[in-house]
Order: sequence, then structure tokens, then C-alpha cells
Amino acid sequence: MRYAIVYVSTASKDLEKKEIERILNSSKTWNNENDVTGLLLFSEGNFFQIIEGEKKKISELFEDIKKDKRHHDIIQIFGKDIHKEAYDGYASDFVLDSADYDQEKFQHYLNQTKVLEKSAQIAVENILKVFLPI
Repeated sequence: MRYAIVYVSTASKDLEKKEIERILNSSKTWNNENDVTGLLLFSEGNFFQIIEGEKKKISELFEDIKKDKRHHDIIQIFGKDIHKEAYDGYASDFVLDSADYDQEKFQHYLNQTKVLEKSAQIAVENILKVFLPI
């Protein structure tokens, strides 16, 4: 059984663009190498992440994420068992403003959530709509 956690957080004020890019890239590399699928987005000073994989691994990873000083005000949207993985690999993206927004990418992110329960799909969709400048 796969397990998914979705959360949002606020980046530390002193976090610079280069460090954010490093976080996005290193997360993508580590997660793809460790059978963790999902999505990490950064926009307007906030992170949004979906992580999914084996329950023990995801729970341990989320504990490490919560200890990371590069962000705060972590709000877990949900943590639940899922019947199959929603994402094919792990993706990360840096959305600076509406000029960077890509409707096709947004729709791709939403399509990935179809394996989640309907209530979880709606929650993720609503957060993405708020999180990404449209």
C-alpha cells in the first residue's frame, strides 16, 4: 500500500532564489532515487508538496521535512493510504509569477491526482489554484 502526505509551508525569509532552486533540484534527485513520487512547487514564498511512497519511508521523510529550518508554518493537508501512486516519478517546479504559469503543467499536476479519493482530489485542486498564480 502506498501512502501520501500533502502539505504547505512558508519559506524562511532569508532563503534566496539559488537555495530554493537547490532545494527543488536536490528533492527531485533524492526522491526519484528513493522511490518517492510526487510534486514540489515553490511560489510567492511558499512550498506545496505531495510525497507518496512506502508508508514508513514517507512518514520518516516528513519528520525530516518538519525539522528543516529553511521553512516554517508547516500545515499538513492530509496523510493517507492510497491505492496506487498518482505520480510517475517526482517533479519540482519554481513558479515566480503569472508569467511563469503554464496551464498545461497545472492540468498535468491535477490529472496526476485522479487516483486519490474525491475529497483529497478537491483539496489538492483548491490548494493548487490558490498556490499557483493564474
